Amino acid sequence: MQLINILVLIAIFLFAFQFWQLRRQTETAHAYAKDYCERNNLQFISLARKKTQIRLFRKKLLEWRSEFEIEFSGNGEDSSTGSMILEDMRLVGITTQAYPIN
Repeated sequence: MQLINILVLIAIFLFAFQFWQLRRQTETAHAYAKDYCERNNLQFISLARKKTQIRLFRKKLLEWRSEFEIEFSGNGEDSSTGSMILEDMRLVGITTQAYPIN
C-alpha cells in the first residue's frame, strides 16, 4: 500500500467515527430533553444542535462538547426554548427562559 492510500483510509475512518460519535450524542441529548420535559410537565417539540467543539487534553484525551437548543411548550399553545450542554454523553446543564404554564 502506498502512503496516500493509508492516509485516505485514516481520513475515512476519522470521518465515520466523528459522524458516529455525533449521532450517539444527539440520541443521548434527545433522551435527556424528553426526560426533562416529562419531569417538568412540558410538551417536548424539537431538539437542534447549535454547535459542537472537539476539545483535546481537557478531562480526557478527546472530548466532544455540544450545545443543543430545546423547543418545548408549557401550556400547549406557545413554544419556548432552552439550551442544553453535553460533554461526550454527560449532561452538563439545561437552562430555559421563562415560559407560560397552565
